[in-house]
Amino acid sequence: MIRISKRIGGFTLFEVILALMILGLISGAVYSISSAAMEATKATVSAQAGCRRLEAFLKLTRDAFLAIPADGQVFLRIGKSNRGSPVPEIVFREATGVFGIPSLGGGELVLGARPKSDGSRAFALIRVPAGLDGREGERFLASGPWITILPGVERVVWSFYEGGEWKEEWPEGSARPIAVRLQFDYQDLPGSPIDVQFWVPPLAAPQVAPPPTPPASDQPTPQPTPPPKK
Repeated sequence: MIRISKRIGGFTLFEVILALMILGLISGAVYSISSAAMEATKATVSAQAGCRRLEAFLKLTRDAFLAIPADGQVFLRIGKSNRGSPVPEIVFREATGVFGIPSLGGGELVLGARPKSDGSRAFALIRVPAGLDGREGERFLASGPWITILPGVERVVWSFYEGGEWKEEWPEGSARPIAVRLQFDYQDLPGSPIDVQFWVPPLAAPQVAPPPTPPASDQPTPQPTPPPKK
């Protein structure tokens, strides 16, 4: 009698474990590559957004200096935040139309580099109403409704051009500068300090009225009398 043995094919336990290990390694590699690609894409999008914010801020500030009227004033003031930190502030006074604001109502518009909790600063705007005294104005600036227009800045330095040199002090009552320079570091562009200059339109020369023209006379112009003939 002949017996025929049948062997059922399949994977051994070792082969199953080995296949699972290989699958795990491939899955980990795919996840690492995908995660790195996503992080790179996120960083690129963030950098592009930061560049757009920087370009918008510089254009807005450049247009503001160009829009200063003939009777407008601009000067540098060192204010204080609500924590007592010094805040360099560019003050626009009698400057209707700067930063797109049609009227200041006799008040001021302040562009300040406000300190943040993470140690950086943010350029922000605030409109100061007219009639605030010294202490009341300081309290308003310390905790008022500032509007952030560019976060993530550090080491902000303003300077003003006059007499062939740049000056870092430009107090209230100073003459109109020829140009204003702004230097700062920007977190979205590390290692690339920002250094820009804004031109300030000069004051218009006073118009000299021409001398008045004498009124025309209806009488004929007298003719010179010829000498008598001899």
